[in-house]
This record gives sequence, structure tokens and C-alpha cells, in this order.
Amino acid sequence: MNRKSEWHGKVAVVTGAASGIGRALAALLRERGAQVVLADLGGEALERAAGELGGWGRPTDVSRLAEVERLGAQVWERYGRVDLVVNNAGIARLAPFAALTPADFERVLAVNLWGVVHGMTVFLPLLERTGTDGFMLNTASAAGVRNGPGLSAYSTSKFGVVTLTETVAQELAADGSRVGLGVLLPGRVRTAMTEGAPESPDALEADEVARLALEGVRERRLYLVTHPELLDSVRARHRAVESAFAKAATK
Repeated sequence: MNRKSEWHGKVAVVTGAASGIGRALAALLRERGAQVVLADLGGEALERAAGELGGWGRPTDVSRLAEVERLGAQVWERYGRVDLVVNNAGIARLAPFAALTPADFERVLAVNLWGVVHGMTVFLPLLERTGTDGFMLNTASAAGVRNGPGLSAYSTSKFGVVTLTETVAQELAADGSRVGLGVLLPGRVRTAMTEGAPESPDALEADEVARLALEGVRERRLYLVTHPELLDSVRARHRAVESAFAKAATK
């Protein structure tokens, strides 16, 4: 199938679309013929992205359910359909636990985890109502399946996104839903979120992550991986958990 024609006439909603992975996804979807709704906090960045990409920019704070509900209503009123939703909006607060406050955790969870919960609450019914093989992609992180120093708030939010996606995907399948659900697990990506962090040789450009993400959407994968070289660190965590279960079984 021609990759441009497969998106022609489809409607995609991308949150966190003013910059980084969200903007790159919006740009690629527009290039391939989709009508794209760019949702992000209001301001110049969103206006510029929508204008340059030819999408429809909608100021939205995903941490607030009422604003996501308004976004869903606006999209349905304008297009009468939704084919792809990318719950991508996210923030990072990378610091040791001792340097974090409860307010830091609240903000990270409000955007990274509750933003996805709100997106799923509002848009899964609209994907179902559209009556086609819709798909929802939740952006987590490789930090959602592995962890490390300085990632306590961030990984907590991203682990939540991963297990939420896994659980609801099982429920959709059990209900015979035609809507697919996947979780994006990128490693280091060169975006504004990582500015000031030490340069990593395995960092990808947002455009490449967007390409890999749409490939995973097309194949309707549950797990969309961008950095396969991180597998050993994921395995190490899993082995530690398996070891604990094995020891418990011998007692």
C-alpha cells in the first residue's frame, strides 16, 4: 500500500504537537495525506507548528480532563471522525529523589500519566464510533520498562503508561474491538526536553522516531521500540524479578 494513500482522508490527533516527537509525527502524517489536529499548550510554538504544517492547532492542557473533553468535541464537530490518536504530551523532571518535591511528582504524573488517561477516556469511544480500524498510540519511554538514577518521577509516570496500555489493549481484544492500542518506547531523542543533558551517541532525531512510530502503527504493534540496543538493560531488570520469584518458589 502507498504510504501516502493509506492516510489520505484520515484524521489524526497528536498531543504535545508543538515540538519534538509530536511535531515530527504531525509533519509526517500531513506529508502522508492525513488531516492533523495539533494539540499543545497555547502559544507561539503551537501557532507556528500548525501554520507551517497546515494542521489545525488546538490549545489543550492534557492534565485537565475538561480541556481534553473540549478537544474531542471540537474534533468530532469539525471532522465527524477520528482515525489515529497519539497521546504524546509529556514533561521531564530528572533529578535524584531527594531533590524532588511532592509537587514535582504531581506535575509529572498530571501530564505524563493523567494526560494519557484523559486522552484514552475521551478518544477511545470516538475511535470506536468512527467504525474503522482506528489506533491509539501512547508515548511512554524506554524509562517505562527500565530505570536508573534520576528517573524516579519520570519512570514512575512512564511505567504507568506502559501497564495502562497493556491492560486496556487486553480489554479491547477481549471485547472484540477493532481499535488497536500501542505504546511508544523511545530511548534518547534530540528534543527540547533533552537540551542540556549530556550528548548520547545513540540519540535519534525526532523525525526518525516519528518514522518508526508510524511503521509500528501501520503494523498495529503493541510495543513500538526505537532503540533495540537497550534490550540488555531491560533483560537485566526482568532477570532480577524472575530471580526473586525463583527464590520464593524454593522456600
